[in-house]
Amino acid sequence: MRRLKDMFYVFVCVTTCVLFVTAVYVTIFFQKAVFGVEILWQILGVSFLCSIANIFYPQREVSKKTMMFLHIGHYILTNVIVLGCGFWFEWFYADNLPMVLAMLFAIAVIFVIVSVAAWKKGRQQAALMNERLRLYQQDEET
Repeated sequence: MRRLKDMFYVFVCVTTCVLFVTAVYVTIFFQKAVFGVEILWQILGVSFLCSIANIFYPQREVSKKTMMFLHIGHYILTNVIVLGCGFWFEWFYADNLPMVLAMLFAIAVIFVIVSVAAWKKGRQQAALMNERLRLYQQDEET
């Protein structure tokens, strides 16, 4: 259940960031664009795919080296998902270098923001669990 909650938290963070970046991206590259409702489903779908990638993180503590490889793999997978869907949904054109670079920059920014938010939430959860464990152990001693 915790893994599902964490995935939903990441989904909400990713979707929020993607909506913000989409607004900026459209303002820069497609100022006079008119979009249909399908763009909303596309954003939700891509955000869902990106949040599912968090399943690969273990629920137990691992070495820093392993965690670094997991983060790098997750970042690469996120780029594959977003760029692949972006080409498929025609969010940008492969022959337009500024558009592709802007998309790569947006992916990096969103990845960092969501990773930091998830890390902070994880630290808070760990601190809460440690406090509850400490209180439990104190109750057991008395």
